Amino acid sequence: MEPNRRQQLIRQRAVAKSSLTRMQTFIETGERKINDIQFRFYELPNIFNKFETAQTEVELSDDSDHSIDRQQFEDQYFEVKARCTEILHPVVESHSRFNSPPGSISDQGHSVHSNNSSHIRLPTIALPTFASDTCSWLHFRDTFEALVVNNTFLCNVQRFHYHIAPLKNEAKDLISNLHITNENFLVAWQLVTQRYNNTRPLP
Repeated sequence: MEPNRRQQLIRQRAVAKSSLTRMQTFIETGERKINDIQFRFYELPNIFNKFETAQTEVELSDDSDHSIDRQQFEDQYFEVKARCTEILHPVVESHSRFNSPPGSISDQGHSVHSNNSSHIRLPTIALPTFASDTCSWLHFRDTFEALVVNNTFLCNVQRFHYHIAPLKNEAKDLISNLHITNENFLVAWQLVTQRYNNTRPLP
């Protein structure tokens, strides 16, 4: 391979690595707005393809072992991809790992054992919708606190996603301008609870 071509491929590979590192830094230290992360997530395949094209050509050009460069990039790539997916599509976890869609909590791994042979699968517990009507507030509040607020396996960003999903009308408007961050979950939950805790349905 021509030395100039080799240098060009190495630079192309370095550019892909730098792009991936910047994305990782943004996700781990930035404000992590969902839309920003979504756009970066869509860009991930392009970064991978740029690296893959350059790396493959370099590997085919000589007999040197380039496996370490490839492994380091792939490890970082899949770590970033997994982190993006975790933020964009949070999964509720408890004593075991769950696979329920946002808005529901499924205790798929939690079972009742009898004689070590029978397993009773508990049904999915769906978060109730709260359409700002005072009659259903206590049911929503107590269920949400039990399944989400008090779930120590969740971070506040995940709690915020589960908070927004079932809200409708006025309740959703109360927090619609808040960015989805760890800090803002507590603000959002306080806004809604203060608004409806003091409201009681008419007799």
